[in-house]
Amino acid sequence: MQRHYQITIPFRDIDMHGHMHNAAHVSHFEAAISHFIRFESLSEHFSPAGPFLFHVRKVEVQFSAPSYYDDQVEITCGVGRLGRSSLEFTLRMTGADDTLRATAGIVWVCVDRQSSVPTAVSDELRAMLEPHIIPQNP
Repeated sequence: MQRHYQITIPFRDIDMHGHMHNAAHVSHFEAAISHFIRFESLSEHFSPAGPFLFHVRKVEVQFSAPSYYDDQVEITCGVGRLGRSSLEFTLRMTGADDTLRATAGIVWVCVDRQSSVPTAVSDELRAMLEPHIIPQNP
């Protein structure tokens, strides 16, 4: 199961070439992850006050087609992979005409708050994330 997040590209995200700046994609992908966490009732597991922290380990974006000022885009977010101490969010941005604009994989690592050492994702959180794993194509 994936969560859908819709936005209209604001002027502040437009670069000197007239399309959405590369770095703005990451900002919108991160907002889609926040939306996913909030609406799937996972906030307490990712709270800065919780026993574990999640650090961004990797951000990978692949660009397919440009987005422009005032474009309506939709970002889908799900879990691409769930490791022992890490999870990867898989994101896909499409235009109103279903044109693929960009995809992203963002890896977070669970670390112990006291030692900052990677630690296992809790069984409770793992169980809550498993229904959101996107099947990989063979």
